[in-house]
Amino acid sequence: MMRKGMRWTLVLAVCFLALIGVGASAAHYLQEPYNPGFLKFPTITALHVVLGGFYLALAPFQFVKRIRSRHLGYHRWAGRVLVAIGLVVGAAGLFMAVVIPIAGWPERVVVGSFGLLFLVSLGKGFLHVRAGRVALHREWMIRAFAIALAIATMRLISICAMLIAGMPTDGQVATLVIVSFTVSFVVHASLAEAWIRATRRRSVSGASAARAA
Repeated sequence: MMRKGMRWTLVLAVCFLALIGVGASAAHYLQEPYNPGFLKFPTITALHVVLGGFYLALAPFQFVKRIRSRHLGYHRWAGRVLVAIGLVVGAAGLFMAVVIPIAGWPERVVVGSFGLLFLVSLGKGFLHVRAGRVALHREWMIRAFAIALAIATMRLISICAMLIAGMPTDGQVATLVIVSFTVSFVVHASLAEAWIRATRRRSVSGASAARAA
């Protein structure tokens, strides 16, 4: 019962954060961007924001077991589309982090590192499934999605921090942004690893019991 409750808590949290991420993508064009550099590269920014919204909207369905088992063809087709979208989103995000960071080198390091990890996770997940290593494919796709979903948590943290700060200066905004990025990325990556290890141990234990029987 407790395990089922934890699973539903995770599902609700993922859905909530995905909605936040999609909403943030839509709201991007309804407000002045917090980073003026976005206006210098509108096409790259649009690719990152719009396609990022599509990724966060569609990716959660890839982890629904019922969809995978009953509609495997859809799962495979959608997976290829999401990998392609994710590569564009990740590459655009890396460009934005390196070329127009609002927080300078700290943002280049933090966002660049996790952006690379996102792209590597997508690539490894795709290569593993092509080789028939479904379990490893699942683990790397969980890592990729967790990192992508961190942008929603980052927004929640930064909004709360700025409300508490009142009228932050530009320097304070930059600091709040990089702290929010760092906390959200680290938390999401850590939770993804914990979930992967927990479910991996469970599947390994089940396989061992089956062999022993």
